[in-house]
Amino acid sequence: MNRFMHAGLLVTLAHVPAGIAEDDAPPLRTPRLADLERTRQAADADPDGGSGPWFSSRGPTSPLDLDAPRTEPLDPLFPDPLEPVVRPLRNLDDWTRGELGLEWNVYYTLLYQHASRSVDDQPRDAGTGRLDLGFNWVLFDDQTLGRGGVGFLLRSGVTLGQPDSYTVGAAVGAAPVNLDALQWTYPTSPDLLYWHQSWCEERVIASVGKIHPNQFIQLSRIANDESRQFLAGPFDGLNTLGSSLGTYTGGAALQVLPADGIYVNTVWADPNGGPDRGLGSIGDGGWWAAMQIGLVPVLEGLDGSEVEGNWNLVFAGTNQALSTALLGATDLGTSNGTGFGNILLNGLQVAPSAESSREWGWGAMVEQGIASDLDMLLQYGSSTDGMSAIDRQFNAVLQWTRPFGRRDEAIGIGYSWSRPTDLYAEPRREIQLVEAYYRIQLTDSMQISPDLQVLLRPATGPDRPVYVFGIRLKTTF
Repeated sequence: MNRFMHAGLLVTLAHVPAGIAEDDAPPLRTPRLADLERTRQAADADPDGGSGPWFSSRGPTSPLDLDAPRTEPLDPLFPDPLEPVVRPLRNLDDWTRGELGLEWNVYYTLLYQHASRSVDDQPRDAGTGRLDLGFNWVLFDDQTLGRGGVGFLLRSGVTLGQPDSYTVGAAVGAAPVNLDALQWTYPTSPDLLYWHQSWCEERVIASVGKIHPNQFIQLSRIANDESRQFLAGPFDGLNTLGSSLGTYTGGAALQVLPADGIYVNTVWADPNGGPDRGLGSIGDGGWWAAMQIGLVPVLEGLDGSEVEGNWNLVFAGTNQALSTALLGATDLGTSNGTGFGNILLNGLQVAPSAESSREWGWGAMVEQGIASDLDMLLQYGSSTDGMSAIDRQFNAVLQWTRPFGRRDEAIGIGYSWSRPTDLYAEPRREIQLVEAYYRIQLTDSMQISPDLQVLLRPATGPDRPVYVFGIRLKTTF
């Protein structure tokens, strides 16, 4: 996979006019670069969803009607038994978004997984339950001051039927690959709490506080949410860039959109932080940093529709990598960014240490629409031995949305190849994994997703396939 675009094509794209065609104007040509709105979406540079600000000159307050019928049904399979409960909540969300600039969501996700076999007769069945409560509050939008607001996420999780130290990935020999990214064993805590501010018609966006680096780096719209898409960790961010990419920690991000269809995301994060830790370790000398340069092309799909992409290249580095993650696991009982104790990092021949050790890695991603309801993702990453427990990784994904015409349903299939670092005391095999899911809109508030992961080649244990069956239920309030 080559993420560099040929210079001649880049010049061609840059000179094709972008924008919305008038009714009597000829359709815009493809290929071209995306407009500003699409670029913001690809760069995840729209943290508040465009809500109106709290402090603004507005007319009289609109009345709040908690019993108003919903205007955008999802065409589910069955009537919603929770409709009397969720309808007032969703009407309240609409009202607070329009009147206060406050957009919020609450959902609970249940997962059950069963493995066809395990290593050393470890348990083969486990469940996960996770509650997510988040909001974005736009406080002001001023021509001089810019647009500013607060982002927040509270998360609580439990492992069902097994101790918190259990992971299905370790049980079947997949570690360091995680087969349940939904699992959450940290204490209930505010995982996100940050200020976001934009200027220059929202072409420059800064975020400061407790952030999630994966919000800004290697985020894919078709493989970024374990509550409704893939469960395996390789599809939820590039694992070669270190555990700091996937954790919640103190940091800052700057996103710049210098031209329509082009963006640059930069992030600095505290590698010693974590979901259940505050900001006290900032200033201790540790750092994890990354820069991602992206291009958002608009092409013609196989069905003649316009389809957009997100092609990017990322470089990342840190001065505290695997040795510091192991130190955090030893001192606090949690490994930095995983929440599963020492399980996924067991066997590394790295002494826990607070001493600086500079490591680096790079990655590339091509996410591209193929047709109006079909998208693909290609992703590759490489890093030095001490950056991550996985030093090479390749991922490929296909997603088919609305396969039977119902909104918000999707079928996804992905393949991942991962090479564990050479720092394991006992060498581990290269890991090959296939995952497929079907997200079904059961009711207006419930999605159910059968999931199958086939571990074609485990890292440890017998060298033969393992099958992990899963069923996931997400309830949105």
